[in-house]
Amino acid sequence: MRETITSVANAKIKYFKSLKDKETRYKEGKLLAEGANIVRDIPEDVIVDSLIVAQDKVEQFSDVLRRYEGTRTKVFEVSDKCMQQISDTTTPAGIVAVVAMPLEKRVIKEDVAVLDGISDPGNFGTIVRTCVACGISQILAVGCTDWTAGKVVRGSMGGVFSVNIVTVNSDDEAEKLLEGHNVYALDMGGENIYEAKIDKDRPFALVAGNEAHGISPYFRKKADKILALPMKEGMQSLNAAVAMSVAMYTLVYEK
Repeated sequence: MRETITSVANAKIKYFKSLKDKETRYKEGKLLAEGANIVRDIPEDVIVDSLIVAQDKVEQFSDVLRRYEGTRTKVFEVSDKCMQQISDTTTPAGIVAVVAMPLEKRVIKEDVAVLDGISDPGNFGTIVRTCVACGISQILAVGCTDWTAGKVVRGSMGGVFSVNIVTVNSDDEAEKLLEGHNVYALDMGGENIYEAKIDKDRPFALVAGNEAHGISPYFRKKADKILALPMKEGMQSLNAAVAMSVAMYTLVYEK
């Protein structure tokens, strides 16, 4: 059953719009996933509470609508003005899903990507996307930007639904979760990653530091090795997400 909404004053539109606020997302346990490819690729085991489609895009997204026919997912056809209220992009894609937040499993046994104070949503999302591509299903976020924000979900291309993201705000919490891991932190003053000896007997924890300040004192001390990507003269550093992505591929496929 579908419902059509054309007024921005409608209570459901106000509710969907409220999910752009972090506090409301965590209170409700729901987040917004926007964009055709992201919504199409939501895994089958992820609960989609509602599907919101712009009235003039119904035919374009008919395949997505068919997927949820006969399910508990509520479908809303909305006016452009309503979609603009819900979307947090300048040019709305015309389709948004209200998705139940994945349950956080606070146990990390396998290889893990550690985001140490990553503050840029685009970098966070890109790292998540690379993790999925590399087969790394565990992410530890220490004092980072909120991963449930729309920019992170979009930047990850929906990858946030395919990994276990554990968020912590203290070194003590991180210490417990990383027990049994080899910790490798990325820093431009470290050992060349292509020459370093990597221990394969234990799972690795690869750490990317804050965009402005690098790895924290805790991870600088905690690291079994500090690794660097070689760079030609004249270039001092790489974008955090780029460096993390190259290093992940190196550890997973070359070492």
